[in-house]
Amino acid sequence: MDRRVHRGAGPSAARRGPLTEDAGPRIEASRPSRLGSSVVEQRTHKPLVPGPNPGPATVTSPEFRRILRIVSAFAREHQLLGPGPLVVAVSGGTDSVALLALLAELAPATGATLHVAHFDHRMRPRSAARDTAFVADLAARFGATVRVGRADHAPASEDDARNARYAFLRRVATELGASAIATGHTRDDQAETVLLHLVRGAGLGGIASMRPSRDGIVRPLLPLARADTVAVCAELGVTPREDPSNRSLRYARNRMRHRVLPELARINPQVTEALARLASAAAIAADSLERRADTLLAGAMDGDAIVLDHLDAADGETREEVLARAWQRATGRKLTSRGRRALSREAARRDGSATLDLPGGSAVREYSRLRLRGGRRDSSATRDRQNGSDVLALEPERPATWRGWSFVLTERTPADSRYPLLLRLPLGPVTGLTVRSRRPGDRMAGVLRNKVQDVFTDLKVPAGRRGEHPLLVSANGSVLWIPGVTDASIGPEHVATPPEGSADRPEAEGRGWTVAARPPHAADGAETEHSLVRPRSTVSINRRSPKGRRQS
Repeated sequence: MDRRVHRGAGPSAARRGPLTEDAGPRIEASRPSRLGSSVVEQRTHKPLVPGPNPGPATVTSPEFRRILRIVSAFAREHQLLGPGPLVVAVSGGTDSVALLALLAELAPATGATLHVAHFDHRMRPRSAARDTAFVADLAARFGATVRVGRADHAPASEDDARNARYAFLRRVATELGASAIATGHTRDDQAETVLLHLVRGAGLGGIASMRPSRDGIVRPLLPLARADTVAVCAELGVTPREDPSNRSLRYARNRMRHRVLPELARINPQVTEALARLASAAAIAADSLERRADTLLAGAMDGDAIVLDHLDAADGETREEVLARAWQRATGRKLTSRGRRALSREAARRDGSATLDLPGGSAVREYSRLRLRGGRRDSSATRDRQNGSDVLALEPERPATWRGWSFVLTERTPADSRYPLLLRLPLGPVTGLTVRSRRPGDRMAGVLRNKVQDVFTDLKVPAGRRGEHPLLVSANGSVLWIPGVTDASIGPEHVATPPEGSADRPEAEGRGWTVAARPPHAADGAETEHSLVRPRSTVSINRRSPKGRRQS
């Protein structure tokens, strides 16, 4: 459920006094309307008092001003705050309460208009209503409007909860036309994240952890310790809402917070500052690596394929980053360290073709070319193509098309270059010829009965193109011709041929039946799509020759 709660704040708002967890303003809402699979929106009345955020005008203590100066300087250095709508993520906890108070104080100078967004994950059903009321009253104190979202069901994991929360925040930002979403992550959160990423084997990007500004998320409190946000709440006279799950050692982050970091602090009392500096240094190095990778990737792209040979000159770290960034662009998901290594190993190969399935998509390598695809492969569509659902029956003197290819079965060999590929057959009744894509078990006609799959492999035809290349097939299912790729030895059991000496038998090559083919985009002298298709390639077949021959 997603509810908008608009609160006005005039001079009386600042005089309300301390806010406690029992505060509970009345929330007005209209009939809900479905927005998506995770939330329902309820629109409410307009703000009672329009205008700028009044801010906590009564807070003037030296400690509050010291903390405010740190946040202000950090925001200016990284250009985090600007004029216009700003979504502020507020859970009601200590950090988010401090975030709202500090941003409200800075709003007159930055020109930002604050909009509070609160999301109920349905993990605390007994206290969710009080959490929402607390956040709504807090927003009213600072003159901000409120949007409340609620998940349809409790998340199965921390990642699911985070994904649902950020999806809600981004939708709110889009509807408001906000330039950014502000979150209350502090230096302590950064230290915990760095350690979590380190023990999970992250690279530079993982060690860099949370950036001041990234993908529309700004983190103005990164220079602050958790003790600073506690001090802000104390100065405001606010008792934040407490989430009991933050004490549970079931979660890895809590174990890092309550067990690992205290032990490290015994070695270095400034451990959180040290880890934050490590993250900043890693961010600088990671940004430089990303710029190099983007430049290299741009030069390696050929349509939708990465030409892997163009990556050979790069060092291993840069090459891995190129592949990781290409994967994220193709699938919208980041690779884990294990996934990065697996993709890098596959990209180092050049033999044959292979498909690598990873969370979020698949990588298809065809010799030295790599294509990345988001989502799961559509195996049913592949089966439909292999089963020949688009079989084309050739009829004499009737041009026809198949997936962009043009075919004609004719007794008159085309004299122009509109059909660059020709297969000459003996004169006689020719029936049952079809054009289709390959199927499992397909074999070439003739004595050797080579597998079509082996023909494609031997000639290094990319795997991605094999299913789209046409085959000329006889009535008994043997493959007579792969246009522009190869031919087969064809005997009378495949094509009816008049007996030798018959008046109907051609003595001169070219008087028999001809199958003429034109690849996609081959008209008007344009380059053909398949690199193995030769211009004006002719295959002649007769009974005296045990094998067809190609004439170019």
